[in-house]
Amino acid sequence: MIEGMAETLFEYRFLGIFLLSLIANSIPFIGLPYLNVLVLMTPFMESWELAIVAVLSALGATLGKLVIYFLGRGVGHTLPEKSRENLFFFQKLLRRWGILAIFIFAASPLPDDVLYIPLGMAKYKLHHYFLAVLFGKIIVTSYALLAGKIAMDFIEFYTESFELSFAILFLATTIFTIFILKFNWKRFFERE
Repeated sequence: MIEGMAETLFEYRFLGIFLLSLIANSIPFIGLPYLNVLVLMTPFMESWELAIVAVLSALGATLGKLVIYFLGRGVGHTLPEKSRENLFFFQKLLRRWGILAIFIFAASPLPDDVLYIPLGMAKYKLHHYFLAVLFGKIIVTSYALLAGKIAMDFIEFYTESFELSFAILFLATTIFTIFILKFNWKRFFERE
């Protein structure tokens, strides 16, 4: 699957990166490994291209998360009156902590749809939502690209083989992704 995505990205370059990020973030509760694909592309990019990719990927991801937000908005309209009244109190909490929570979820491996759908239901301010998601996605994408570039350069330096370093980075990325997906983040944060 990742190989096919990488081939498509090489063909369409920046547009492909934008579309991959958009699609991967438009599907609720399914984490497509779009950042893994971007990380695997880092050896083929110059530094200035990494900056463009970070912004384009973040913009695509943010627009994808708008789909999730509006899904929540649609669900909010179908709620019974009592549930909508209860959302009023959730909205009060959001006024104080919403933008920070959105940014943290967007900039980390936390499953952000669990927050974004209720935000849509509560009709959280769209411009605050958009900006917090965008800046968070710029952070997480930049980090992934930079870490991938450094790791690939480091591995290639010590192995002196591009193919071996690519395989090691691919394996490390896969293991890290499995860890992120399998780790019980909810339990971890409930202990804090």
